[in-house]
Amino acid sequence: MKLPGVRRLVRLKTVSSTQSAARRLAEQGAPAGTLVWALEQTAGRGRMGRRWRSRTGGLYVSWLLRPKFAPARLADFSLACGAAAAAALHEAAGIETSVKPPNDVLALCADGKLRKVCGILCEASGGSDSLDWLVVGVGVTVNNEPPLRRSTSLRALTGRRMELPVVLGALMRRLARRTPHKRATFSAPAGRGRLS
Repeated sequence: MKLPGVRRLVRLKTVSSTQSAARRLAEQGAPAGTLVWALEQTAGRGRMGRRWRSRTGGLYVSWLLRPKFAPARLADFSLACGAAAAAALHEAAGIETSVKPPNDVLALCADGKLRKVCGILCEASGGSDSLDWLVVGVGVTVNNEPPLRRSTSLRALTGRRMELPVVLGALMRRLARRTPHKRATFSAPAGRGRLS
């Protein structure tokens, strides 16, 4: 499977966390562009260390980068990743999306409410002036049951089962376009909180 921005694909059936697996690979010297993709996470992580079980049917990936920008730009980078994910879900499923800073992608549901469909987690290691590595974790509720009452899934939004490789392809195209997998800069989102 050829994916933009991906030099090495690590596919796993079950893992505690794709983020933890990618961090270990980063510390072992894995190249930028390494992508960890699991069908299920037993201890997925979100912001502030929140943990949950990520059931089969969702998309769970962590992408390793070795960027050249300053750590002070991480917040903007996280928003750029959110905007890329929102655009990818619009492309793949035809849904209206919005970014809720700092790390959620919301979808407009039939009842007019915005509900979470995707979460982003960016974690980095380095000094005050530079980064050794950066891992972008993305979890999308695709065909699985939403984990929270205020969340939804692509299947619920579209009324059809989505192919995970299609969603992953759209996600990596958008992330690779906006983020520094081969360069020092990234494209910040034009507008925050707008539907795509």
